[in-house]
Order: sequence, then C-alpha cells, then structure tokens
Amino acid sequence: MSSEERGRASYLDLLINTLMEHEKNLDKLIERLEKIYENLEEIIEKREETETQEVVTKKRVEPVSPEQPSLIYMKLKLGKEIKDITKIIESLKE
Repeated sequence: MSSEERGRASYLDLLINTLMEHEKNLDKLIERLEKIYENLEEIIEKREETETQEVVTKKRVEPVSPEQPSLIYMKLKLGKEIKDITKIIESLKE
C-alpha cells in the first residue's frame, strides 16, 4: 500500500467511526423521543378522562329555581356610604 492509499484508508476509517457514533447517538435520541411520545399519550388520555368526568359532573348539577332562596357573596369596597350599599343590595333582590 502506498502512503496515498493509507491516507484514504485512514480517512475512510475515521468517516466510518464517525458515522457509527452518529448512528448510536441518533438511536438514543429516537428512544428518548419514543418515551416522551408515550408519556404524552398517557397525559392526553388522563386529561380526556378528567374532562369527560367534569362534563358529567356539570350535567348532574340541577339548576336553581327562582323560587329557592339563594346566597350571594359579594365583596364591597370600604368607604362607600350606607345608602349606596343599601341600593346595591336592593337591586340584587329584584
């Protein structure tokens, strides 16, 4: 073998080794992506289950009839006059 052929062989060996390392790294990355994809599928399934449960729960709630007394929680800013607060409360009764 001449020195030129040895140089080409060395270059080809380096190229082959580099490509093999890249292939190993890509395999590892693909495995990680597959695991992430599986985890995402599980998360989506769980989320869909909880959303359907919430919808079922919301459908079970009976609407309040206007004849039933209801409690309204209201937060008022301090500093308003009693007349204004009374007007607000009276308007809520209507």
